[in-house]
Amino acid sequence: MKQRFDYKWVTVALCMLMIMISLGFGSSTKSLFPDEIAKDLGVERSLVSIGESCRYIAAAVVNLFFGALISKFGPKKLICSGLIALSFAMLLYSVADNLAMIYIAGSLLGIGFSWTTTTMVGYIVGIWCSENKGTVMGLILASNGLGGAIAIQIVGGLIDPNTVGSYRNAYRLIAIILACFVVVMLLFFRNRPKNMSLDEVKPSKGHGKKRGKDWVGIEFSDAVRKFYFWGILVCIFFTGLILQGTGGIVAMHFKDVGIDYGKVKSLLSFGSVILMGSKFFAGFLYDRIGLRFTASVCTLASILASFLLAVTQGNALGFYLALIYMVVSQVALPLETVMLPIFAADLFGQKSYVKVMGLFVSVSTAGYAVGAPLMNACYDIFASYVPALILVSVLMCFIFVLMQFVISAAHKEQVRILEKEITE
Repeated sequence: MKQRFDYKWVTVALCMLMIMISLGFGSSTKSLFPDEIAKDLGVERSLVSIGESCRYIAAAVVNLFFGALISKFGPKKLICSGLIALSFAMLLYSVADNLAMIYIAGSLLGIGFSWTTTTMVGYIVGIWCSENKGTVMGLILASNGLGGAIAIQIVGGLIDPNTVGSYRNAYRLIAIILACFVVVMLLFFRNRPKNMSLDEVKPSKGHGKKRGKDWVGIEFSDAVRKFYFWGILVCIFFTGLILQGTGGIVAMHFKDVGIDYGKVKSLLSFGSVILMGSKFFAGFLYDRIGLRFTASVCTLASILASFLLAVTQGNALGFYLALIYMVVSQVALPLETVMLPIFAADLFGQKSYVKVMGLFVSVSTAGYAVGAPLMNACYDIFASYVPALILVSVLMCFIFVLMQFVISAAHKEQVRILEKEITE
């Protein structure tokens, strides 16, 4: 029994808990806070949203060095450091009385999320799982939805303006939860399976590549010379900008158009539940059907989601449109999480996987940094988010077309490389 037990599943469970707590409590609740902070400090929403930009800028910079850091320190030390950074960020938010403290807290969030979310999970799955990587990745990242559904109800209840709520107490609660989870990771997490070097790469046997499995790939120095490498970076940047920029204003937009706060809270929780299924489904779909179909479904969902949010109003029909939006938008969100490691592994393979994945996450978070202030600047100018939502819906159509060219070019190159290996 001892020999048959696979510690991989303990690792997967710990990663699920990590995502549920870090993203579920630390990120899924983010749209509940800016309006309350802005009112408390007496500033514009757009100024508060710069804190989100600080988060994403910090994450983008840190992820550029992910490969070097993971080789030197290993995942366990980075994860625990990330959780501590997140906890300190929440404590700083809870006592912040000026924008400078908000911006410092945002930077700490960026550092913490760099070592506890998508990039780290992608690395761990690559080390512990030899096949069905998409499904396992989707399963782990799906726990964000469960954590978000729970967190929104708890945190939303503490913030509720209809009660004697306090967003500062909500931040303190999140800080305590994050700090407690550090102990769990210290006790149970293992850097790698036994008898495996930390830097060992495990390519699939044989020359062929099945969906959900590794292929040897190309060196990073060769990857950056491919035009499709820069094409996918453009897609990732604007996808991050649009999805995070839109997601960060959902609660405020719903309240602006007249939807009751209690209903807004329920809508966000409902969306988090849907997100559990959508992330798992994206990984499962990739393993069974492939990259093009999965990426296309998510991208088309993003186009429709932005349009639905733009036409949502506070009447009865608007509430049902909001419900539909919450479903469709969650189908799009795997583009900024599950799909990033999949893009790196599928398009460029194992030789450059860690470097490419770190760069992809950096570019995506750079898009996040731009998206939040742009959406809120639009509100400051037009007193509405609608013009920005229509614009990003059109922009996502162009991203959809570009992504088709990128995937076609990358897969043609992959076939050429695999055929060359067979002939040799």
